[in-house]
Amino acid sequence: MKQILSSLLALLTCLGYNTAQEGPPMKGKDRMIEKMESMRVAFLTNELDLTSDESAKFWPVYNEYSKKRMELRKDLMDKKRSMRDQNLSEEESEKELEDQLAVQEKELNLKRSYYEKFKAILPAQKLAKLEPAEKEFNHEVLRKLKERRENRIGRGRPMK
Repeated sequence: MKQILSSLLALLTCLGYNTAQEGPPMKGKDRMIEKMESMRVAFLTNELDLTSDESAKFWPVYNEYSKKRMELRKDLMDKKRSMRDQNLSEEESEKELEDQLAVQEKELNLKRSYYEKFKAILPAQKLAKLEPAEKEFNHEVLRKLKERRENRIGRGRPMK
């Protein structure tokens, strides 16, 4: 019962935050992202066994961390893409690789600083479950996307 209430509180908090945003109505992709974030909140809340008090404190900090981490990862992907798309000299390639390492270092520093913030909210036992739970959620999402893609492809083919 406690887990259900915690999950519901976290989900409502996330939905309330997203619906309070000003701007044009959401498109399909935005709706899908919001749905995924709601699923992530419910999954992590359940996996970490967050109380309602922990959820109320944890999710605003986690969302802030997640946003900053996504910005860094986007930057890293852009750098990798630019390296792949260009015919760079040895010197330019070395500089690009150094830039990639610098972004990865920033991500590690971000993780360390937010680890301290998370430690103030959650006990170490719950915090230790965070990264494996994130990986499990991402793996499950990818598995479901692959399954959906295969189902779509399968519908277009004649049956043998």
